Amino acid sequence: MRITLLLSTLLFLTACGPDIPFTPAERLAGEWTCTMDGSQAVLHADGTWTSLAPDLSQSEGTFKATWKTIEFMAASGPCADLAGSYGYILSRDTLLFTLKDDSCELRTIKLDYAWTRGLSPSIPAVEQGEAAIEDAKGE
Repeated sequence: MRITLLLSTLLFLTACGPDIPFTPAERLAGEWTCTMDGSQAVLHADGTWTSLAPDLSQSEGTFKATWKTIEFMAASGPCADLAGSYGYILSRDTLLFTLKDDSCELRTIKLDYAWTRGLSPSIPAVEQGEAAIEDAKGE
């Protein structure tokens, strides 16, 4: 009886939880520019990233994101084979990072500054917002 009650409660709480139609990686996907030096990074919804520094040097890697944390792994560039872990806050078009653990000094410096996103209609959250605006216009 206790197990049935516990399972019923868990199923109820799961059913009442927020139904978020996209992943953290999809939420972060897009083209980002560092306010420090204009470096650019593209985060892809599949968990890969590429970056271009002002001196035109390029690097790439992967990332794993939750709703509050992100871990970068560089496959090339000055931070190759070094993982970096950060907390983050995304507010509209601005992304702010909080260092958790990173042995790549260059990345810690760049991620100490705000990053701004160039909005793209291919970002799920943007698409949904545009659809809601179109629906509202039709009423």
